Amino acid sequence: MTRAQRNLSIVAAVLLVILAVFWFSGPFAAIHGLRKALAARDASALATHVDFVALRSNLSPQLEDRIARGISARLGGGHGGMVDKAAKAISDNAVNAMATPAGIGVLLQGDTLYRQASGDTIGNGAVKQPRPADPFADTHGRFESISRYSTTLATDGGDVGFVFEPRGLRWKITNIRLPQPQQPKQD
Repeated sequence: MTRAQRNLSIVAAVLLVILAVFWFSGPFAAIHGLRKALAARDASALATHVDFVALRSNLSPQLEDRIARGISARLGGGHGGMVDKAAKAISDNAVNAMATPAGIGVLLQGDTLYRQASGDTIGNGAVKQPRPADPFADTHGRFESISRYSTTLATDGGDVGFVFEPRGLRWKITNIRLPQPQQPKQD
């Protein structure tokens, strides 16, 4: 191997390492961007970190199933077609409301209103602003594949998963995995 080939190999290896660091730091950069957007209450900045088309298509079946199960549990069996149609109509409206910059902001800041009502706020003056919520503070994440990163937030209602996938050079939220419905306790 000549000196020029060796130098070219070293440059290629360094570029490969830089590319890998850039790629695998993408989800963490997205989470950092989401944190900043939430703290600033900046819906347009928040929107840059979410693929709303993918999010809608991934949330819709989850909500539809959950709503159908709830309706069936209340009405009992035998209403299959009507329950499915009602669940689809309700879930479509809910997904369209949630899968927007404002809707994602509300989902990610879930306890802001509670904190404001309970007095857990910062600032002086007659009108206090609630402390910015950081939904990613106590999450645990992992790469599911080279192009999918998920982070899980434990809540009282169950684990909520945020799935990030690359869209161009940015990683964006493409799915929110809702907690599994809790089964009623048997006596």
